[in-house]
Amino acid sequence: MKTHFDGYWNWFFGDKEPDYQITGKYLFFCDDKNKLIKIAKNEIENHDFYEAKINEKLLEDQTDYVLCLYYKDDSRKYELAERNKSKYNVKYRYWKSDEATLKGEYSQEFLSKLKKPDKTKFASKKNPQRD
Repeated sequence: MKTHFDGYWNWFFGDKEPDYQITGKYLFFCDDKNKLIKIAKNEIENHDFYEAKINEKLLEDQTDYVLCLYYKDDSRKYELAERNKSKYNVKYRYWKSDEATLKGEYSQEFLSKLKKPDKTKFASKKNPQRD
């Protein structure tokens, strides 16, 4: 497994490039960053995922870190829900497309916990790079 830190995100990559195009991510939330790291590594090493990222720092007033587990579609959402229920036991929010992220679509729960400057930044984000 390869890892990379870009100053905010800890990235995890499998050893073999995927044979699919990534179009979104499954989202997991937990106040224990190390638990999310274990989930990312397990999913990449044992369940054929290729790419994941976890934030290194929390935004002001946030209590949970986020794991973004990238995939081609939402076809594995129930499999991950079952694995979360039986093994991980963290907050799991299913699938979010890259398109929704590029449009600045974030959950009201997430946005409601942000201070106004951060809320404005996230609500207007239109970054073409993967979020």
